[in-house]
Amino acid sequence: MFRSMLERAREQVKDPISFISSSGLFIFLAALFLYFSIASPHFLNPRNFINILTHVSVIGIIASAMTFVIIGRGPDLSVGAIAAMMGSVQANLVLMNGFPWFIGMIAGIIIGVGVGFLNGLIIVKFNLSPLIVTLGMMNVVRGLCFVLTDGLAHFINVPGLIYLGRGSWFGIPISIIILIASFVIFDFISKKTVFGRHVYASGGNRTAARLAGINVDRVGITIFALSGFMAAVAGIIVVGIGGAAIPSLGESYPLDAITAVLLGGTSLAGGAGSVRKTFLGVIIIGIMNNGMALLNVQTFWQITAKGTLLLAAVLLDGLRNRK
Repeated sequence: MFRSMLERAREQVKDPISFISSSGLFIFLAALFLYFSIASPHFLNPRNFINILTHVSVIGIIASAMTFVIIGRGPDLSVGAIAAMMGSVQANLVLMNGFPWFIGMIAGIIIGVGVGFLNGLIIVKFNLSPLIVTLGMMNVVRGLCFVLTDGLAHFINVPGLIYLGRGSWFGIPISIIILIASFVIFDFISKKTVFGRHVYASGGNRTAARLAGINVDRVGITIFALSGFMAAVAGIIVVGIGGAAIPSLGESYPLDAITAVLLGGTSLAGGAGSVRKTFLGVIIIGIMNNGMALLNVQTFWQITAKGTLLLAAVLLDGLRNRK
């Protein structure tokens, strides 16, 4: 067993692309952790680790479903607008029309699933690019957010929502519990269910999947509906944490989630990826944001760093696919 592991390691060293793909994520994560541990005396504080997970919970919840979407050959750019829609619906129904907060939450989730379903339906029935369809849907939903809120930010001081965003169970923030639960559930679906296998098959070769009897259209619609659902759940968390409905909220969420997924090794070509490694990608983004904030790095350099990270992930994916 040890000999076979050693031989596999030698083969990976001879092939740098395979080595970086399989081990580069862990090496980069360890290097980041070591650097910020040395550079900032506050980084290793246990409370800081809670802060990291709390701050990436929204992106992580979205990225857990985005992994399935990209495995199925299509990013979803509408997730940030769907998250903002949750707050806009709360502002309209609860603050302006006096409905209970949980009615607003249910309505926001239904809208999120509906938008995702519509994305998938348009994409699979008209054979259109997911990038273009979800980009258009992003603008439609974002516009509706401004309509519902009259273009204004609204403070939502609703105990139920605030508790979901800022509360804790057994000392663990609810947002972190939902984050971990999301990855556990999607990892289980990807590895242990028929639907998970169908997602990989549909993303890898749609024609072969159809010939094997898989309803490729149904799979495509379902993964976008799941993406809409998780974006709405993320919207609940972000509204609870911030206590406000902001129609322009979440503009960076799609690219942050896609960056995490690609960092985890999921291929833009579809058919290959790992939910577990997406979680590591989320942690890397969280550590980078947190570490740079502790070192008082200016905001525009943080944006530059995340853009560089995305370009590096895309470049590696392209080299891997070419090989």
